[in-house]
Amino acid sequence: MSFPMDEMDDIINDFITEATEGLDLLDQKFIELEKSPGDTALLNEIFRSIHTIKGAAGFLGFQQMVDVTHVTEDVLNKLRKGEMQVKPVIMDAILQSVDLIKIILGNIREKNGREENTAPVIALLNDISTGKAAAAEPVNQTAPAAPKKAAEEESRPKAEESAGAKDQSIRVDIDRLDSVLNLSGELVLSRNRLMRLGSRLSESGISQDLHSHMNEAIAQLDLVTADLQLAVMKIRMQPIAKVFNKFPRMVRDLARQTGKEVELVLSGEETEMDKTVIEEIGDPLVHLIRNSVDHGMEMPDEREAAGKPRCGRIGLSAYQEGRNIIVCVSDDGKGIDAARVKKSAVEKGLISQEEAEKLSEKDAFNIIFIPGFSTASKVSNISGRGVGMDVVKTNIARINGTISVDSELGKGTRITFRLPLTLAIIQALTVEAGREVYGIPLSNVIENIRVTADEIRTIEGKEVINIRDRVFPVVRLGSLVSGCSEAAQSEWKYIVVIGIGEKQFGILVDRLHGQEEIVMKSMGEYLKGTEGIAGACITGDGNVILILDMAGLLAPAVGGYVH
Repeated sequence: MSFPMDEMDDIINDFITEATEGLDLLDQKFIELEKSPGDTALLNEIFRSIHTIKGAAGFLGFQQMVDVTHVTEDVLNKLRKGEMQVKPVIMDAILQSVDLIKIILGNIREKNGREENTAPVIALLNDISTGKAAAAEPVNQTAPAAPKKAAEEESRPKAEESAGAKDQSIRVDIDRLDSVLNLSGELVLSRNRLMRLGSRLSESGISQDLHSHMNEAIAQLDLVTADLQLAVMKIRMQPIAKVFNKFPRMVRDLARQTGKEVELVLSGEETEMDKTVIEEIGDPLVHLIRNSVDHGMEMPDEREAAGKPRCGRIGLSAYQEGRNIIVCVSDDGKGIDAARVKKSAVEKGLISQEEAEKLSEKDAFNIIFIPGFSTASKVSNISGRGVGMDVVKTNIARINGTISVDSELGKGTRITFRLPLTLAIIQALTVEAGREVYGIPLSNVIENIRVTADEIRTIEGKEVINIRDRVFPVVRLGSLVSGCSEAAQSEWKYIVVIGIGEKQFGILVDRLHGQEEIVMKSMGEYLKGTEGIAGACITGDGNVILILDMAGLLAPAVGGYVH
């Protein structure tokens, strides 16, 4: 039976998507299996996943994948029948085969025609399966073996189940979703405009009855628009498990590589985020977890001597808080030594000795985000090159997120991200400075405070303000954005406290206009990439205002490390 070329491409793309999802889940299942080697239900589940990939690859003629999955299936079959027992060396071999399957799948996706050298992995698995490898010691013969017939039946989906099941999902190209999101954004703009016009109708002298009907129609449009916007956003939402699921395997491999005992505990994997945000947090989390294993976690004997369990614990959690997602990476390792961090930063010339002495312990932790900083005495292939934490900061700032670091020497470290739920339709604070109105993403805003001009002090030529016994650098938005120091004449000014990554600043503005739901539009090719400008939007009164990229805007103004 042959298929038209387009239809065949669709079948192959479906296979690639399903195989990728299956393999991503397998990594986590293998780690669970290593912890619970007697879990036959889990073994059967893993066996079925490999069996499914093998069957689809055979149908499509991907022989290399069939060869590797076949020998992997043989080993898994012996494990689930009780003829061999789950051991770390056997798991290493199976995980090698899964990695090879992923590489072959990548070749299929890229259509590069590359052939991998599968012989070493196939030979290793064959040796384990036939008992030639030392790893494949037979289990005590008294162990009950699963009946062959039952095991084979369990590996096949029941015909009546597959026949009666209905496909409840479809795959849609992301560009189509972006188009729908864009249209719903335009609808939000129209709604905002209508609501503003509706509020002015009462002043125009129209009849009360007509005014009432108009308000009802606008209220209904507001309700439907909000529901549509939420529905479109939910379509783009994905569970954070998509990112989390790759870490148990990574921690397991790093622990074996470093000779440490480490357990990764996941929570909140079902928390959903916008696809764009999820794609941005993968790299920062990789760096943090590698650092936790390599720098944060002590060797088992060292932990035992300190009165801790030999096995270290890394926690990775996510939960929703209002319009933000909180992601935490914590460990019970040795913590961050603030004094050592300050000393290392001074030695590398990143800050002066005088600045180091002024830093509090909390502020000292933030030095780890300076490019080129590292306290590692030697560079390993895991971490310690002084680039990781800078990448973390850059990626999180790019999506308007903030970072905080808490650590206790000898007890452990906790790093927390506060991330926006979505990047398309956002809440913004509209402010006035230098007789212009600007939008600041609300995810960057910590608080607003009304102040008088004499509350702003100057220290060493720089303006600062004391808020509840904490000193914040002050930046005047008018002069920063347009170079215009002319301000509206008023006794009162407003400080907007902004969080960028791990840093906080006070932005001085003339007026606060309020909070508004906005649709951020690109600046187009001509102005694309303008430092400090994230985009533009149309407000409810029809005006176009600029949305500020606070990270890009503040970088040249404050330069270097600010405490």
